[in-house]
Amino acid sequence: MDKHTIKNKFTLINIGGTTYKCYTKTLTAFSTSKLANLDKENDEYDDEKNEYFFDRNPILFAYILDSFRKGAIHLPKDICGTTFRQELEFWEIPPRYVAPCCWEALYGSEGDIEIVHLLLENFRQGQNWSRIHDRKSGLRTRLWLFLDEPKSSRSAFVWNLFISFLILAALLADSLSTIDIFQENHTEEDMMVFAKFADSVHFSNATMEKISAMKPNAYLLFISVMLHAILTLELVIGFVVCPNKNSYFKCISRVIACFGYVAYWISCCIYLNLRYVTSIYVVTIQVIFGYLSILKLFRLFYLSRSIPAFRLITLTFRSCKQEMKILVFLLSICVFVYGYFLFAAEFLHNPNINNIFKAIYWALITLTTVGYGNYVPVTTVGHVIAGSCAVCGVIVIALPVGIIASKFYKYYNYCSYIKTNSITEVNMPQSVNGDQASKISLDENSILELNDL
Repeated sequence: MDKHTIKNKFTLINIGGTTYKCYTKTLTAFSTSKLANLDKENDEYDDEKNEYFFDRNPILFAYILDSFRKGAIHLPKDICGTTFRQELEFWEIPPRYVAPCCWEALYGSEGDIEIVHLLLENFRQGQNWSRIHDRKSGLRTRLWLFLDEPKSSRSAFVWNLFISFLILAALLADSLSTIDIFQENHTEEDMMVFAKFADSVHFSNATMEKISAMKPNAYLLFISVMLHAILTLELVIGFVVCPNKNSYFKCISRVIACFGYVAYWISCCIYLNLRYVTSIYVVTIQVIFGYLSILKLFRLFYLSRSIPAFRLITLTFRSCKQEMKILVFLLSICVFVYGYFLFAAEFLHNPNINNIFKAIYWALITLTTVGYGNYVPVTTVGHVIAGSCAVCGVIVIALPVGIIASKFYKYYNYCSYIKTNSITEVNMPQSVNGDQASKISLDENSILELNDL
């Protein structure tokens, strides 16, 4: 600000048609700002009216000018922080003058912009994004979309529901096979094979009886085989028609489910021909692959990716990596500290806690508020340690979990807002650093996914 201006007692500033009159000395509160360095030689000065004109928002300028009077920047909670930061940038006021009580109001919107950007981009991702709207796609691509993308057509959605029903029916059939009324006795030939296997692995008679009794009814076994045959055939056809084989195996749940189905068929083929088996190694393979066949349940996780609400949960955990690290780090420290404390207090008086690993296991169960009760302290000092461990577990787990739940709630609210207001485009404002504004567009498929929430 030049000397002539400083000698004047008052300064007139016209902001978008609203004239503000203030002491000239007030404008020198922030020495590096544009208002502190006003010059009548600049284009903003009007000689006829003896005032400076700026085509800015007069409402926001009222808070800017008030900040000069107070010596610190304050802004109400109902003003967008990004917009106010742009005003600070225009008037060349450093953000360090922002009062601590207004940091959340000023910088909170920046995190909201990042959340919206991340949320909308997440719903635009996927290898089928461009294929759904490609009218020139061939039969192979359309068949792949029919099998892999429920939102590509109504028939694909119906097929997805049918596959979901088959997965649940196969899971129910496997569950019913563990009930006595749906089981039958093995033949003598099968029992001889199981007896040789039990002797080779040193199983007890009770364990042998459980294994030999786990033979499902022939009708239930037939239903289970037919259901798994359809599900396996669907996976095979999907792999054949997949336009990009590399992307097919990028889905971890799909790969694990495929391995589970392979293990199921190996186990099933040996089981159906058990009477012809003479080698103990073949029976061992049947038992091992029988256990590994449980991996086919990962098909449920692969299926859930088509549910938008589940995608929100996945996105929440991906964006909360830092909070998860804090949770694991704090929990690990508490587990080891309380485990060692309890072992030191109990090992002379409690025969159940006779090594440090049992004490660490007790600490983990107590900190997570599960409390099985198989290992409990018996001394007074042990009871004090147990009480403090339980209280510490509630605090340690509640803090990061609360942050994660809050972020999911915010994601869900943004999706609901987009759905309610039928938003198809989001304008990302210009950043404080001067980056060019960007626009994110949603197509019809993304809007449908958001509407399913």
